Amino acid sequence: MNELTIKLEIPEDISDICCRSIGIEAECEFNRSKIDLDYESSGLLKIRIKSDDLYALRAALNTYLRWVIMCCDLLNNNTNGTNSQGNSG
Repeated sequence: MNELTIKLEIPEDISDICCRSIGIEAECEFNRSKIDLDYESSGLLKIRIKSDDLYALRAALNTYLRWVIMCCDLLNNNTNGTNSQGNSG
């Protein structure tokens, strides 16, 4: 069994929202990997991946990192008053 834990330091409110929205996916059963998400009030988002093989571990890591980046981008665009094309309105 392979295991990887990453800790991302992001603003507390974004960490909370990311954990709650992406956590829905983590609850799904996958054949080759298991994901645990957690966040601390300091804004630390933890992603723990346990996997049968390194290929599944890498795939899960890439997926969850992309989702965190997407979540952060969406929330930053929302707070800056821009839409997905970068235009205000």
